Amino acid sequence: MQILTTPDPFLRRVATPVVKYDQKLHQQVQEMTQLLLSSQDPEGVGLAATQVGLDARLFLLILDDHQNPQVFINPEIIKASTTMLSAKHKNPKKRWLEGCLSIPKFWGFVDRPFEITLRFQTPVLQKDGHWTLETQDKVFQDAQSAYAQHERDHLDGILFTDHIQKQQGTLFIEKDDELYPVQLP
Repeated sequence: MQILTTPDPFLRRVATPVVKYDQKLHQQVQEMTQLLLSSQDPEGVGLAATQVGLDARLFLLILDDHQNPQVFINPEIIKASTTMLSAKHKNPKKRWLEGCLSIPKFWGFVDRPFEITLRFQTPVLQKDGHWTLETQDKVFQDAQSAYAQHERDHLDGILFTDHIQKQQGTLFIEKDDELYPVQLP
């Protein structure tokens, strides 16, 4: 298993909903976890199944200091604030830039809702050794909201660069630890 990079067409795929979480999918999630935790330059905070060539609506997200990532299956945004990240982070020079393991060395600010509520399923191992999916809701704010939205976008074939282009933002390329603006079409 490896991380796909642009222009791989699989990154534009709309992923198929997960209807069954079994040992095979669990093993694939474990492989994704190892890929995510070992990612360097940059370190990743999330990884969607479509980024590794899996047609499944799921992503991983690290929510606390590089502990085990949480698995989000069939995630749907059921509520989004009208307040955007730019309203909470008014100084453009202090806004963090999004990057993506599938678009190495490119960075940019994406103005997203500051808070979202995500409804998703998570796998639960039963005593008999079978997996079930449990539905949960989770509220994300600020950076974690952006991370969850970024990974959720991957499941619909949307990349962060699509948002930058739509928002007429600035995309940067990293060269020798410096960022340089890139002309968008």
